[in-house]
Amino acid sequence: MKLKLNFLPYFFPFSKKFDPNSTIFKIIKTFFCAFLLSNPIYFSFFENIFLETLSPFLAIWGLILLLQTKNAKGYFWTGFLTGLFWFWWVGLSAIYFDLSYLVPVIALIMGLVYGVLFRICFLFKFDFLRLCAIFALSFIHPLGFDWFEWGIYTSYGFFDSSFRGIICLFLIAYFIYEGYISRYYKMTIVLILFFTGFHYEEKAATTLPFSYKLINTNISQEQKFLQEKLLLNSNALLSEISRAILEKKELIVLPETAFAFNLHGTKYEEFLKELSHKIIIITGAFYTKDEETYNSTYIFRQGKSYIFNKHFLVPFGEEIPFFKEFVRKYFLPNIEEFARGPVQSQYKLNGVLITNAICYEATKEQNYKNSKIIIALSNNAWFKHSSEYKLQKLLMQFYANKYGVSVYHATNGKENAVILPKKRLDLRWLEEVKGWKKSLFES
Repeated sequence: MKLKLNFLPYFFPFSKKFDPNSTIFKIIKTFFCAFLLSNPIYFSFFENIFLETLSPFLAIWGLILLLQTKNAKGYFWTGFLTGLFWFWWVGLSAIYFDLSYLVPVIALIMGLVYGVLFRICFLFKFDFLRLCAIFALSFIHPLGFDWFEWGIYTSYGFFDSSFRGIICLFLIAYFIYEGYISRYYKMTIVLILFFTGFHYEEKAATTLPFSYKLINTNISQEQKFLQEKLLLNSNALLSEISRAILEKKELIVLPETAFAFNLHGTKYEEFLKELSHKIIIITGAFYTKDEETYNSTYIFRQGKSYIFNKHFLVPFGEEIPFFKEFVRKYFLPNIEEFARGPVQSQYKLNGVLITNAICYEATKEQNYKNSKIIIALSNNAWFKHSSEYKLQKLLMQFYANKYGVSVYHATNGKENAVILPKKRLDLRWLEEVKGWKKSLFES
C-alpha cells in the first residue's frame, strides 16, 4: 500500500498540495528527519516537562522516517544533516589557533563522516538490519570521540536510561513502521515495548555531605590565556574563595584551568594552601613535571595540595592523535600537547569517595561505572554560542541516570549544573497536575 506524505499528520495544513516525489519535498523530509533525530539537543535549551515528555517520541518519529527512506542517497543526506546538527560546533575551537577558515571545513567533515556511516547502514538488505546498524553507530568512536550516543533520547522522558530503554525505543519505531502487521497486533506490541522500556526505578544517588559552592566564570577564550589578564582573573578567583569562606561553605569548586598557568610552585599555590585551612578548594590549572605538561585538577585541603591529571584528551585540541609533525607544521604550530594521567582518578573528602573528571572525561562512561559522586570541571568557552554544552550535559545526565551517580559540574562559560538520576516522569506529571488543580482552586 502506498502511503501519501507519511511523514506529516493527515491533518497538517496544505499537505495535499505537496508532491511527495518533488525534490523540494524530499529535501524538507530529509531535513525534518535529521532534526527529529537531533531534537533532544535543541529542546534542552527550553527545559520543561512537556518537551521532556515529547522528545523521545519525536526521536521515534525520526527513526520511522529514516526507515521509510528507500534510497541510499536519502540515507546519506539524513546522516550528513544529523552529523551537522550534532557536531557543527566542533570546528569552533580552530578560531583560537588562528585557523578560522577551517570552521566550515571541519563542520563539513563531521557531516560527511556520518553521511557515509548512514549510507553504509543502507547496504543492509532488510529494514530491521538497517535499524540495527543505525543503533550500532553509537559504538563507533572516531579518534575516541564518543559523543554520538543514542542514549541521550532517554536522558529525559519515560524510557529507562539503559540498553533496555534504548532498544525498546528503537523497536517501537520499527514496529510502528512495519506494514505487515495488523493494526491491533501493532498497538499491542508497541504498548508491551513501551512498558518494557519504561523507567520504573528511581536510583538513589549519593550526594556531597557538606555545604559547597560551584563557581561559574565567564572568561572568553580570547582573554583566558593572555598574560596581562592572568593576574586579574586569578585575583578574582581568590575573591570568590574568600566570599565562600564568609558564607561558611566547606567546599568550593572552580572550573577547568581556572588558574590558566602551571600552578605548582607558585605564590598562588601557597596562598591556596593557606586558605584551605578554612575551606576545601578544588580548581583546574596546568601542572608541569619532567618537561611534560598536564591538564590537572588541584585539591587544597588542610594546608596541603593534591594533583590529579587528565587522561582522556581531546583530539587536535589537547593532543595530535596522528601525523603529528605534519599537523604541527602546517596547522597547529603553537599547540602544546598534554601528557596523560591515570585512566581514572579518585580521592576522598570527609570519607566520601569522589571521581575526578575534567571536561571531556565527564562524558566517558567508564568513569561512571564504579563511581557514586563525580566532581567535574569544564572550560566550555572553546565553543561559545553553540550547542556543545547542551550535548555535554545530556551525556552526563544519561550516564548519571544509568549508573546512579551524582555529578557536580563547574564551568567557565555555560553552564554549571548539579546532575542527579532522573525522577519518574509519570510521578512528576502527577505532581504537575496537582499543582495545576491547586492553582485553579486558589484562583
